[in-house]
Amino acid sequence: MSSLDHLSRFALIVGNARSGSTLLGAVLDGHPEAVIANESASSMALWRDLSAAQILSDVLDNATRNAAAGRPSEGYRYQIGPPPAAKPTLRVAGDKVWNPATLILHGNHALIPSLESRLDVPLMIIHAIRDPFDVIATMHARSGAPVADRIRWYFMHCEAAAAIRDRLPADRFLDSHHEDLLADPPAAIERLCGFLQLPVDPAHVAAVQARLFDRPRRTRSTVHWQEADVTAIRAGIDRFAFLSRYASGPGAADD
Repeated sequence: MSSLDHLSRFALIVGNARSGSTLLGAVLDGHPEAVIANESASSMALWRDLSAAQILSDVLDNATRNAAAGRPSEGYRYQIGPPPAAKPTLRVAGDKVWNPATLILHGNHALIPSLESRLDVPLMIIHAIRDPFDVIATMHARSGAPVADRIRWYFMHCEAAAAIRDRLPADRFLDSHHEDLLADPPAAIERLCGFLQLPVDPAHVAAVQARLFDRPRRTRSTVHWQEADVTAIRAGIDRFAFLSRYASGPGAADD
């Protein structure tokens, strides 16, 4: 039976859809001292009028149901490690939030302090990032919306994440690049665990490595990029330091 008596951090995974946030949530949830929900009802309700007990109960219920189903998303199963009930001591709880919640966390400046006050532990924000050309291509393919529309949507979320970062102490916000997790899982996991003050668990690292792709899927190749769209994306990249590695554009070779 899981115990939250030793809870020391509450983590929210934010960012654009199709940026590897579901995988990132699964990686953290796989840690023996962490439980991470996947778009809990609480986050979809923006935690409105909910007590700490209600929020944490919802996280546990959501993670338990996801573990039983294999943490499915978009045809994949992401579950890593045991369900919450098999983790006797939980030091970190959290949520891979419903995508629009990133915009709300930016727009409602009182929401993060309110959550911290109710939970009585530091709120840690992890920003899931992936190459914008791949993200925008996938969003376009999945939604059918024009590429130009998805470009605007993508950079709205970048603006929101940057604004949230600017309101928080440096040790409470972490950029996490999808490509880094796939290229060097042990180093990425060590960085995530350090941020959340969790011990690195070798069995957890091995379980993650067994589930990951060798490299990110380059969905950018599915789009016939118009010059105006590439120009708009490059202009957006130039605005955010956390995107600087992607400036080479849609024709860049794999890392």
